Amino acid sequence: MKLFAAIALAFALAAAETPTLTGTWNMGLQGDHVIPTALVLTQQDKKVTGTIALPTQQHGKRVEVELTGDFVDGTLTLSGTVEHATEPTNVAITGALKDDGSLEGTLAVRLHNRDHNLPWTAERLKERK
Repeated sequence: MKLFAAIALAFALAAAETPTLTGTWNMGLQGDHVIPTALVLTQQDKKVTGTIALPTQQHGKRVEVELTGDFVDGTLTLSGTVEHATEPTNVAITGALKDDGSLEGTLAVRLHNRDHNLPWTAERLKERK
């Protein structure tokens, strides 16, 4: 009986330590200046889905892009397509979970026949109680 309890406790501790990305993240895209961007993620095991609110050419307007990907061994990979864009526009996000709980990575997008790779950082917004 003690062996079973020890095994159950070990599994519970391992599950409790597995990080999850579920939540709303305040992302800062680093271009000519830092562009605040909302990143909302839901994680189910290794699969991650979500949305990112990207700025558009129209001042103050954003387009929400649906994302899918995974989170494996601390590395996040996501991709999505900007719907209704004037040209096909794919977004690829890669990043890593840092020891302090923040995320850091690169957002890649091709616009106007040019590749853009924007560094980014993100912090999870705290839930209100």
